Amino acid sequence: MRDSQKTRKQLLAELVEARRQLELLAAAEVERKKAGKELTQSEEKFYKAFLSSPDMIIITSIKDGKYIDVNESFASITGYTRQELIGHTVEDFNFFVDPQEQARMTRLLQDRGSFKNEEFTFRVRSGEIRQWLCSAEIIDIDNDTCMIAVAADITELKKMEQALRDSEEKFSKAFSASPNAVCLVNVADSRFIEINDSFARFVGYGKEEIIGHTHDELNLWVNEADKNRMGKTLEETGTLVNLIFDSRMKSGEIRTGLFSAQTLDIGGIRRMILVITDITDQVKTEKALQKSEEKFAKSFRASPGILSITKVSDGTYLEVNDSFSRVFGFSREETIGHNSKEMGVWVNPHDRDKMVRELTKYGRVSNREFRFRTKAGEIRTLLFSAEQIELDGESCVLAVTNDITDYKRMEAQAFEAENLRQLDKLRTELLANVSHELRTPLASIKGFATMLMDYGKRLTAKEKHEYLETIDKNVDRLVELIEQLLEMSRLGVGMLSIRKAPADFITLCQTVISEARVRAADHNFVLELPPQLPRINIDDRRIRQVLDNLIDNAVKYSDSGTEIALTVRKDSQEILVTVTDHGVGISKNDLPRVFNRMFHSPRGPKTGVPGAGLGLSICKGLIEAHGGKIWIESEEGIGTKCFFTLPLETAP
Repeated sequence: MRDSQKTRKQLLAELVEARRQLELLAAAEVERKKAGKELTQSEEKFYKAFLSSPDMIIITSIKDGKYIDVNESFASITGYTRQELIGHTVEDFNFFVDPQEQARMTRLLQDRGSFKNEEFTFRVRSGEIRQWLCSAEIIDIDNDTCMIAVAADITELKKMEQALRDSEEKFSKAFSASPNAVCLVNVADSRFIEINDSFARFVGYGKEEIIGHTHDELNLWVNEADKNRMGKTLEETGTLVNLIFDSRMKSGEIRTGLFSAQTLDIGGIRRMILVITDITDQVKTEKALQKSEEKFAKSFRASPGILSITKVSDGTYLEVNDSFSRVFGFSREETIGHNSKEMGVWVNPHDRDKMVRELTKYGRVSNREFRFRTKAGEIRTLLFSAEQIELDGESCVLAVTNDITDYKRMEAQAFEAENLRQLDKLRTELLANVSHELRTPLASIKGFATMLMDYGKRLTAKEKHEYLETIDKNVDRLVELIEQLLEMSRLGVGMLSIRKAPADFITLCQTVISEARVRAADHNFVLELPPQLPRINIDDRRIRQVLDNLIDNAVKYSDSGTEIALTVRKDSQEILVTVTDHGVGISKNDLPRVFNRMFHSPRGPKTGVPGAGLGLSICKGLIEAHGGKIWIESEEGIGTKCFFTLPLETAP
């Protein structure tokens, strides 16, 4: 067995045996001298023991410090041969790391004549530092005072002792500083042997109040059954892992802990090490959460609103309340675990896709109207709101909906009734407002027709032509007035039909200007368009009606030879259209009223033929029906700019 594998006790025993053999050898040498005999067989045996001893043995002369003899162990450990060592001194090999240790060894021999089991540090041939446990005595050999020394290499033993001390220190620090409550208990009598500060805080007693006492004396157990259960588990398995028990503090407060324990032998005595994690606050939180969840579950189930929780990914229902089952006709068993597509509850599946996009973007959806299908096939309109939540790592939709089907039905009935009232009111207003408008052209037609009939033979051809031309213009005015009255009626009751379709807006504008140049050849028309525009969704007949009306107004209220411009601009969201003239303009007082029905500018048109006063009001209704805006900027004597926008709804 190597020295590094021996205990300190074994090394000391070997040193004692080696010293005993050396003493016998020395005694034999003395006897030999006295008797004058050659070495006996016994002496040969002792010399062989000297050479082959596992411990290092040396004999040095006190007079000059030279090695007289060394054994094989000394030579092997120091790294030198016996031949290199014998006849040389310790200084020749620089064995002592610290000269003061050499001086200490000398003093011990001088003062006592011997020493036992003293530790010294030596340097071997390789330069490695080793620790030896040494014993030495002064002896007389052939009248020469000598020192015989025995040493054991305890370097590895010292390292193990240091490692053990370090380990014990670390354990002691970990034991003391652990945030968990830790205690060491004697199994036989259940008395506490050691505790840490966390344990003292957990039970509320001081350290001196606990050590040497039992848990029964301190009244720590709340439930006798828990104590018996722990004792039985340890008796059967020797181990306890994460069992939850209640413990009573000194103050009487009950704390909840997660108990783990292990029995082990320490110095031949059965001990138990117990570790307690204080989970009192977590348990309280869990109980509070459980109560809160129970309240939420009851509120969720009993809510008069329609509540559901579904997965964002595929619409699978995770939970629904009683109102959901009542309105949709599906039981909870028929709903939970199934998705909305299987159940066919969305009338338009694209509505769900739209809802999910909005929910993903903003985290919520508020007051959106969607149509749903019940189990019986009935279509219901629901006001839908939702929040995005996470359950077990899954993104979900918490939806709160209200059935507004009956409300929407009543609203539609009320709207229809209101439309009828508005229609009647509009009819009455229109009849009152346009009576004079109708009377004027009819009077002109009647007058000039009578003149032609009564005085036709007397009138010249030129006069007849002028009368007929006047009659024709007033008929056109009547036709325009009637058409505008019909348009106004439809707008007033929300019955105007807008049929959107993909349209080429550039081509539309080019056509409008081309025809305007024919109608009003004495004006200079300018068209400004962007290089390209996408096809947009509009009712091109209605938008052309707006453009024609604005351009005709520009012609009516501007002098011949002046410029009328149609300009189109595009940004990321809409198209801006502008019609500009250099006519009489509109006063600041009249500008806010230009979109009112039957409004006429005090400054008459240049053509001499007044309009019905409905054109701009109709234009406003048509543009707003497209989701756009219309407005006018004008300055008297300078001209007028009419603007309108259209949403850039690109066609596929």
